[in-house]
Amino acid sequence: FATTVGLGMARWTGMLPNLPYWIVLLPSWLSHFGLLGCHVASARALSIFIAEANQKRQRQDSTDHLDRTEYLPLLQRALKFGLKTGLISFCIFLFEVLVYLRLVKGTMSLGVALTPIWIIVAAGFLDGIICKTQHFVRVVCWALLFASMVLAVLKADHGFDDDDDVVSWRMVISPIVAMLSISSAALIYIVYGHQVGYYRLSEAQLTAGILYSVATLICILLVATMSEVIPNDGEDAGDMHIFVVALAPLIMVLVGMGAWAVSRDEFERLLQFGGQAAIHPMRLRLERLGWNAVETKGVTNIPMFGEVRYAPLNKVTTSVPVAESCTFCVCYPYEDEDELPLHSVDHSRYIPSVPSQISARTGDTATHPHAMT
Repeated sequence: FATTVGLGMARWTGMLPNLPYWIVLLPSWLSHFGLLGCHVASARALSIFIAEANQKRQRQDSTDHLDRTEYLPLLQRALKFGLKTGLISFCIFLFEVLVYLRLVKGTMSLGVALTPIWIIVAAGFLDGIICKTQHFVRVVCWALLFASMVLAVLKADHGFDDDDDVVSWRMVISPIVAMLSISSAALIYIVYGHQVGYYRLSEAQLTAGILYSVATLICILLVATMSEVIPNDGEDAGDMHIFVVALAPLIMVLVGMGAWAVSRDEFERLLQFGGQAAIHPMRLRLERLGWNAVETKGVTNIPMFGEVRYAPLNKVTTSVPVAESCTFCVCYPYEDEDELPLHSVDHSRYIPSVPSQISARTGDTATHPHAMT
């Protein structure tokens, strides 16, 4: 993929003006076929594992915990990851083929060439709005990408040229720059959260976060250079052309190295702990209205990072005191370890946050007589 990006930038900047488009896209197409081979090999390995697990499950003396307690979670995670990556790879491959036909034939509109990307963006947007499985920031990024695609189609297919000042290329690129800025801020939030002790990243996840952050900043610089510097300099921007051709594949290499590190970390964790999700019990906390069950630590799935452990900040686990650190620490959940003194509890207004017993006959709450102790 990095080779395709580098060759494409060389063709776009005019350094290799006569380079055929099929040569530009050939490395990417070979990569897609390589991913298809990896999916086929993974499916075969999974089928062999299922067959062996079914045979061992028939034995009464089997002690393999993977075959008995974590068989289904492992199967579900493997199928989910395989289907998701396979569909994304197929959509991107189809997009590259449609772009090639548009560049060579010249009869296909940009809106039709973007059909696979429309599907990915619409699926991600609906998944965040209807299914509510994504954070609000990710939904905003999908909306920005959708807006940029709509502006690009209006610019290329419906005659909104620069003379009318209705839709300029700066307007098309502005949502992309905003999305990259949000991504960069999110990555800095995750990496700095590890420094203050909120996120508990592994070594591979921390390395991937740093690589992603550098790649995002370079991408913002690249987009600004392509949209502002090169069009104004014209034919005199020879050094900037070399700069663009060198930076574009570097971004792909940094992202690929970070994704590879996270994939290896997830694979080793899968072999060590299996596919069962980690369970973290809630913690009882004495508040002014009584005892309350609060979440202290857990595991969350972050895109491009996998499973990430987290725990609220407190005076014990935080390496830098929250009050003395920078103002960014207020963005992370904070938990005071000092329990509330018993004399500060309002006994007359005591309402249990978590009922200890509920009558099966009437449904009324029955408070334990020693709840205050």
